[in-house]
Amino acid sequence: MDGSLSVGELTRLLREAEQRAKEERQRAEAAERERQEERQRAEREQQRAEKEQQRAEKEQQRAEKEQQRAEEAERERQEERQRAEREQQRAEEAERERQEERQRAEASEEQTRLTTLDEYIAACHASVFSRFAIETDPKLTSRGSITNPRDKWCPKNLRPWPDFLDQQKLTFGTLYDTFPTESRVFENRNFLAGLGNRVSQRPIADEKTLEYFLHNSVEDPVRAIIQQLKQVEEVSRAFQIGDGVVFENHPHALSDVAEEVVERETPSTPPRTPDHRRDLKQLRPDQICVYRSDNTESSRRTMVYVSEYKPPHKLTAPHLRLGLRAMDIHKEVVNRRTIPTSADPDARFQYHAEKLTASAMTQTYHYMIESGLEYGLLTTGEAIVFLKVDWDEPETLYYHLAEPGPEVSAHPNNLHICTAVGQYLAFTLMALGSPEERREIRQEERLQAMKNLKTWAEDFESTLRSIPENERSASSEYSPGHEPTTYKDVDRLARVR
Repeated sequence: MDGSLSVGELTRLLREAEQRAKEERQRAEAAERERQEERQRAEREQQRAEKEQQRAEKEQQRAEKEQQRAEEAERERQEERQRAEREQQRAEEAERERQEERQRAEASEEQTRLTTLDEYIAACHASVFSRFAIETDPKLTSRGSITNPRDKWCPKNLRPWPDFLDQQKLTFGTLYDTFPTESRVFENRNFLAGLGNRVSQRPIADEKTLEYFLHNSVEDPVRAIIQQLKQVEEVSRAFQIGDGVVFENHPHALSDVAEEVVERETPSTPPRTPDHRRDLKQLRPDQICVYRSDNTESSRRTMVYVSEYKPPHKLTAPHLRLGLRAMDIHKEVVNRRTIPTSADPDARFQYHAEKLTASAMTQTYHYMIESGLEYGLLTTGEAIVFLKVDWDEPETLYYHLAEPGPEVSAHPNNLHICTAVGQYLAFTLMALGSPEERREIRQEERLQAMKNLKTWAEDFESTLRSIPENERSASSEYSPGHEPTTYKDVDRLARVR
C-alpha cells in the first residue's frame, strides 16, 4: 500500500484540487468582474465624454447662434447705415443738382443780363481784348507800302508824361463818384464772348486787321460807355461829353472835321507847313476820336485826338520799351552820327528801337500839330503810347507807355483802370476835359508853334525796311526791353479830388 495513496489522501487532494479550481474560478470571476467594472467605467467615462462633447457642441451651437445673431445684427446695422448713406447721397445729389441748376440759371442770367460799368470793362478785357493774337506766318503779314517821304513836324524833346497815372486815377475817381456804378446798362457777357470768338479768327497781320481788333475790343466799347455816361447829368457836368464821341476814319468824316476846322480858323496868310500849304483834308491819321456837340442846331463835330496804328510785328513791345525815353530827338536820333555795329547787338537793337519809335511818334505828333490837338495816341494793339502836347511848350511831346495785358496781371485789385478799355476811356475823358478845362488851340498858336519846329523827312516803313530782318527783334529773352511795363509799384486805385 506504500505505492498507492490512501483514500483519505486522495480525498484531501481532491478537495485541494476543487479548492484550487474554486479559487481559480473566483479569480476568473473577480477578473471578469474587474473587466466588467473597467468596461463599465470606460462606458461611463465615454458617456461622460460624450455628454461633455454634447455640452461643448451645444455651447458651440449657442456661440454660433450668438455669433449669427451678432452678425445678423451687424449686417442689419450695415444695411441701415448703407440705406442711410444712400439716402444721404441721394439727398446730396439732389442738393448738388439743385445747386448746379441754380448755378446754371445764375450763370445763364449772368451771361445774358446787362452789365455794370466795372463788369463791362472787365468782360471786354477777359472776353475780347485777351483774344489778341499776332499772325506768326510771315507770308500772311503785310510789309506795308512806303509812302512818298515828306517833311513832318518833329518834336524837339521827348519826355515822359509825369502825372499821367495821377490824372488817370482822378478821372476814374470822378467817374465813380458821378456815375451809378451798379446800373446795368451795358452789353451782356454772351455778346462779348461771341465778339471775342470773332476777333480771335483774325490774328493781327496788318493795319487792317489791327483796326478791326481795336474797333471791336476797345474803341466801340469806349464809345458805348460814353454814350451811357452822357445820359447822367452829373457826369455831363463833370466832363464835357456833349452828344458823345465816335471813332471814324472814312473820308467823309475826315472831310467834315477838316471843313469845320478850316471854316473856324482860316488863316489870313498861308502857314509855313512842310509843303508850304495847309490842307487838312490831306491828313490821314488811322483813326480820329470825334466829339459831337449836343447843340442840335449846329451839330458841331470836333476832333478830340488822333490815333495811329502800327502792327505789333513791325513796332514791337521791346522797341517801344527801349525807344521811349527822355531825349532830344533831333540830336539823338535824326542827326545821330554814330551807329552801333553788329558786334554789340543790344546797343544796335536800342538804336533801331529809338529810330523806329521816334519815326512813329513823329507821324502822330505831325497830325496833332497840324490839327491843333493837345492829345493823341499810337497803338500796336498790345501796347498804347498816350501822347500830349503842352501848347505853351509845343516842341515837347509827352508820352506814357501802357501795356494793358501785363498791367492787369500786376494789379488784379484795380484791373478796371488797367485794361485797354479803361485806359482808353480815361484818356478820352481827359481829352474831353471838364467844361472849364477844355482848350481850343487857335490858328495863331499853331502858326507860332510851326515857326519854332523842325521837320523830319522820314517814313516809318522805309525806316523799318532799312533794318535787317535778323536785327528787328531782341537777341534773347534776357535782352534789354524784354520785361513788360506794369507800374507794379504804383497804386492804381481810383481817387476823387
